Amino acid sequence: MTNDQRLTTNDLLSLGILRRTHYKDLPAFVFVLRDGLFVPFRSERIAELIGEEGFVLRRDVQEEDDGLMTWQDLVGYRIEDDETGTVGTIQSIDESTINTLATLDDGRLIPLHEDFILDIDESAQVLRVHLPFAL
Repeated sequence: MTNDQRLTTNDLLSLGILRRTHYKDLPAFVFVLRDGLFVPFRSERIAELIGEEGFVLRRDVQEEDDGLMTWQDLVGYRIEDDETGTVGTIQSIDESTINTLATLDDGRLIPLHEDFILDIDESAQVLRVHLPFAL
């Protein structure tokens, strides 16, 4: 990566909000967002980052392409509800709580749960869902 290339959320996987000083099997660096840029910190300095959202390089976690998607892979996908139609486009995913949430382009939060997902069309980048309530 050259100096003019910046990391984006597509390059990283969220660890969620860092709440403890030891995480098993972390890569050498953990990134946090500071002033709009992802800043690397050595993993052994994680205690300094408690309370912040931590990220790791996707390539450090997924050493080989196993064909499995992560929630973060859905960023940029359009959500279509089977009853109401297009809901919005996923801008970010928050996995820091027990309920995974997608933030849409209009700021709304949509819960992501396997029970709601009907289909994932990777080629069209569409997540088809059946939401149990109107959002």
